[in-house]
Amino acid sequence: MAGLARNFNLRNICRFAPAFFVITLSSAALADDPEQPGNFRTSTYAGVFIPQSESWKGSGTLSGLPFNATGKLSANTGWATGALLGYSFEDVPGWEWLNIDLVAGYVASTFNHFDGTIAIAGVGNFSGPAPLVGEYHTVAGFVNFLATPFGIRQLFYDKVTPFIGGGPGVAGSTAKIQTFSLGPTTLPINATSSETDFAFDAIVGADYEIAPHWDLGVSYQYTWINVKHLGGGAGIQANTGPASGHSIGVVLEYRFGIAP
Repeated sequence: MAGLARNFNLRNICRFAPAFFVITLSSAALADDPEQPGNFRTSTYAGVFIPQSESWKGSGTLSGLPFNATGKLSANTGWATGALLGYSFEDVPGWEWLNIDLVAGYVASTFNHFDGTIAIAGVGNFSGPAPLVGEYHTVAGFVNFLATPFGIRQLFYDKVTPFIGGGPGVAGSTAKIQTFSLGPTTLPINATSSETDFAFDAIVGADYEIAPHWDLGVSYQYTWINVKHLGGGAGIQANTGPASGHSIGVVLEYRFGIAP
């Protein structure tokens, strides 16, 4: 999301790997657990975020000079992490395919460039990509409705559960733009803006059972946020289009047990 991603630091994802590894190894001890997996589950997520460009119109002053700009903001690939608490209706006749999840996520990234036209009073008009230095992060929450169209653990020797779904949510975003460059000239901006907006996501993926209570899976998520004025502040008025992007990551899930 024009900002919902930026420099993906591999260490941010790899730091989750030790926990995944330890939990996976220790899950073998749960194989003899007398409890059966229940309907409630919790999971954690870690992955990368690939943003789409976001339309941006702005006006105000740059280094004391009036300006107008129209174009698109672009951002680098960033990272994402999140957690959820879910409930499966697999024991309810006719609703076995339905799951409801409460999802919380965090995404961080850095700006890349602005591509468009810029008119600065007394200086001239400029077009083309102009580098930006800044950062962006978003905290979002969703209520997702997921379907398991092939049933629960009915593929690949009763180990795999594909899922698809989505739902509405709310996202709080903050953008900080530090500098803006035109050719060899770098202009300080130091503008910070934040807002809370309606959001929506769509998800598709699959889980693989690694132990009676544990699943390890992969997922793809499309996120859309109705941002309106992000990228302004410090004498800059901004009007933006919706922000969106794609995340791909690994999910580790635990299903709470119930007595047999």
